[in-house]
Amino acid sequence: MVTVTALRLPLARLARTPRAWIPLVAWAGLAIVAAIALRGTGSDATQNALESIFGGLALPFLSFAIVGAVLGGDGLARSTRPFVAFGASPARVAIATIAVAIAADAVVSAALGAAVVALAHGASDPPLARDMVTTAWVSALGGGAYAALFSFGASFGTRGGGRAVALILDWVLGSGVGGPALVTPRAHVRSLLGGDAVERLSGHASALVLVALVALFVALAAVRARKA
Repeated sequence: MVTVTALRLPLARLARTPRAWIPLVAWAGLAIVAAIALRGTGSDATQNALESIFGGLALPFLSFAIVGAVLGGDGLARSTRPFVAFGASPARVAIATIAVAIAADAVVSAALGAAVVALAHGASDPPLARDMVTTAWVSALGGGAYAALFSFGASFGTRGGGRAVALILDWVLGSGVGGPALVTPRAHVRSLLGGDAVERLSGHASALVLVALVALFVALAAVRARKA
């Protein structure tokens, strides 16, 4: 019962804070404009729109903004205090909050990824319907992994400053294909969107790693919340 009630506050923050939607609209707009601009520019137009603009820029920053909105621009522990103060389990409330971020991020990312494919799609690309479905689930999984990562990052620092550190580390480590990239959503999303693979992992393996990363980051965030 407490967990269900704990879902309402982060949902309200996300839905009732107009300022929270400004970066979401901005990054979504960038991906859409880029997809339209790249359409018809060559056989790799869709790939460029997905890998470089959507996966490389819009997806992580969109996820960063969604987590920030769900947490009310605060740290993970501080954002859950209204419930913890009344005796709720810090870990359970943190997990409920992160679940909202993951679900919202997955839905928005899937919709945007599918839209980018539809807008940039060319004659030499795979069938549109199949391409949209594939991109949608990859985007949803990647968005969920980012939401979990940034939620864990928000457990550091009084106001969740670790969220920005997580963004930077994902960018730096995830840009490669070696061992350190294995623990970043960026590298696996890039691979699943048709870019360079991480440590020669298959697409299925990268998808499984993303699922594992979601579980790992949520678990670590819950532990951090319990100790806060």
